[in-house]
Amino acid sequence: MSLCASKLLPNDVTLAMHLQKLKILFLALFLWQCSPSEQYEVADNPLDGGRYFIENSMQGNFKKAKFYIVEDAENLALFDKMASNYYGLDKEGRMQIRLASIQINEITEVDSTMTIMNYQNSYDKEVHKLKIVSTPKGWKVDLK
Repeated sequence: MSLCASKLLPNDVTLAMHLQKLKILFLALFLWQCSPSEQYEVADNPLDGGRYFIENSMQGNFKKAKFYIVEDAENLALFDKMASNYYGLDKEGRMQIRLASIQINEITEVDSTMTIMNYQNSYDKEVHKLKIVSTPKGWKVDLK
């Protein structure tokens, strides 16, 4: 070992040991950056559950919109079809949906755990209905 390196490192610590520690530190930082740290706001009422889902879907943020659906096989299949329809649009069509406004026409409380939201957007002006149900993880959209 050179004279310069021996002054910087203690006798029992090698340069290889320091490089190994540095590698571990960089790996830990990389994994920390990649970990899913997004926390979405839990919908504490049916209006918020429906609105969060609609807004994120129209913005093309399907990762966040997925948080607001009841996750079962049928819902996930319907959700994937909805996302693929969105991405099937050309760039201008997706932009028009992102810029569209939402108009809630009617909220019907079926019972204390289920609400139906009747809405439309300014892009297609088509009337849509969403079933929103209470779950232990907040109010979620049931696409079935």
